[in-house]
Amino acid sequence: MGENDKSKREALVDHYIDQKNTEGACKLLFDLIVDYAKEKNFKKAEALHEKLYETDPMALTEIVRSGEIIEEEKSENLDREHLEIWSKLYEALSTAEGNALYYSMKSKKFQAGEPIMEQGKLNSRLYFINKGEVKALFNHDGKENLIKVLGVGEIVGQEPFFSATVCTVSMIPLSSVKATFLEIDILKKWKNEVPAIESKLYDYCIKNDAVKKELEGKNFERRSDKRINLSGTVMFQILDKAGKTMGKAFKGELSDISAGGISFIIKSSKKDTVRMLLGRRLKVSFKLPMKYNSYHGVEQLMTVIAAQAQVFDDYSIHLKFDTKWAQKMIEEVDPSRMAVRMENPDQG
Repeated sequence: MGENDKSKREALVDHYIDQKNTEGACKLLFDLIVDYAKEKNFKKAEALHEKLYETDPMALTEIVRSGEIIEEEKSENLDREHLEIWSKLYEALSTAEGNALYYSMKSKKFQAGEPIMEQGKLNSRLYFINKGEVKALFNHDGKENLIKVLGVGEIVGQEPFFSATVCTVSMIPLSSVKATFLEIDILKKWKNEVPAIESKLYDYCIKNDAVKKELEGKNFERRSDKRINLSGTVMFQILDKAGKTMGKAFKGELSDISAGGISFIIKSSKKDTVRMLLGRRLKVSFKLPMKYNSYHGVEQLMTVIAAQAQVFDDYSIHLKFDTKWAQKMIEEVDPSRMAVRMENPDQG
């Protein structure tokens, strides 16, 4: 039915109301609501639903049924991929609550390295990750630590959203990220329309707060493995998602080694560049000075778990081995001898 026809019928509704023909107005409003809902024009359908209630609060059949039709049409219009990702959340909600959640969400894209939220700052949005990966970073005593890498189906910003506190961690995309989000103001609106949804969403968020669980389980003062100071050159290359090296190799200066990993120093005047390394997989090469005047060549894939600013634009980068080394191997390292410098430092 054309827009012109609906406009004429809306004008007729107003005429009926002026003439005190409440029954005729309600019947016409019901038909208009159904038409707009089927066209997925939910804003207009809901406005007329409100008008129907104002015209005759006791027209319960029309009010209830037209409200159900709006919800049914909304449900059919939901993004199937979104519903699949968040199926556990939607299972906990009624149809009306699920629609309220879905239609309250807005979309946003983030590029790799573009902060979603930053430690110590306020954040009024709750983010739902639909594509990409986000690293949770925690700054402790000047060192940025990788807490966890979050992916599709995980939520970011639970604590500041529900508690109105500053962010306890920074959330930085490791890759390009597609997310949907809720603004804090929606909680007030929901109190009138779907009062139970806030507590259901809160319960889901707290139960699935992987970052908080990870943070509570970490003690940043503890070092479980004995570290041996070392010197020498380390070469590293960044890996892409497929595990292939990207671009040329970079050079750093070895600091120490343990059964769990290594650390080295790099020079950079750009903190954001260093932050990009956190959570990244690197291909790392270096030579260890062993006892009995021998050297052991090492080439391994490792993960960057922390970065700490030093003086003169130096940064200490901490990496974790995929599998811990045997302690016997560490005991064979001879820190009294300088490790040999890598040849051809600019080659991958």
